[in-house]
Amino acid sequence: MAYKTISIVVTDSSSDEAALRFAADFAESQDAHLDVHCVGVDPARYEPLPAGAAAIVLETGAAEAMEQAERLSDWCKDILPATLSKVSVNPVVIPHLGLDTLVSRQTRYSDLIIASQPYGQSRKPLQVTVLEAELFGTGAPVLMVPEGTQKQAFNRIIVGWNESSESFAAVRGALPLLQAAQHVDIVMVDPPAHSPERADPGGAICLMLARHGIKAEVSILSKTLPRVSEVLERFAEEHGGSMIVMGGYGHSRFRESILGGATRDMLEGAKRPLLLAH
Repeated sequence: MAYKTISIVVTDSSSDEAALRFAADFAESQDAHLDVHCVGVDPARYEPLPAGAAAIVLETGAAEAMEQAERLSDWCKDILPATLSKVSVNPVVIPHLGLDTLVSRQTRYSDLIIASQPYGQSRKPLQVTVLEAELFGTGAPVLMVPEGTQKQAFNRIIVGWNESSESFAAVRGALPLLQAAQHVDIVMVDPPAHSPERADPGGAICLMLARHGIKAEVSILSKTLPRVSEVLERFAEEHGGSMIVMGGYGHSRFRESILGGATRDMLEGAKRPLLLAH
């Protein structure tokens, strides 16, 4: 198995530079095609306007969005290495009201989507919207790259496993990476006592991985820190994990945005690449 089509949506030259450089290196290492979608957002909201003004406002907004998309496209072409032959850079204008749907359409045929860290200093709400549209609208795994991530081999991968459909989708999406890793840890934090797999926690997923040639070890951890994300990050730090794989948004986005949750916490505090699927 291998990733043949990798995508990235670029909305800002400063916030997305690290992810773009990573995507180029990773696509080259996988001999995959890289699709770069440079998005200019048309701000028009189609609200009532004075007679004769609507056409001017809509035309101006679309023109500004196309200029932004073309500037990003030129910037991406300057950033991408000359050795990367399988690449396409596409300026795209997306209306503000159709952002979720059209981002999903642009990236839905990808085997893997690379995304910037959506939370933190200098980050914008647009980056959160883009990442969530990729997660919820494509079915593809999304590899979130924190600022400062360097080119590396993912030799030890930590899988945050809780038996959910989301975590299973993440494992499926990560199979090419898991096959290439030297060591895979299946980490379960306080697994439920009444789980169907309580007699052999993590046994079924390890068997599935073994049939793909992946040897994995299961670690059962207590929630000794306030957040599950902190337990996973500490385990990854102590064991030299280079990536974390986990399901994305097991609870609703609204609930996690208000009350918090493992996905939101991981996206905010990730110190290493994070592969998510929903």
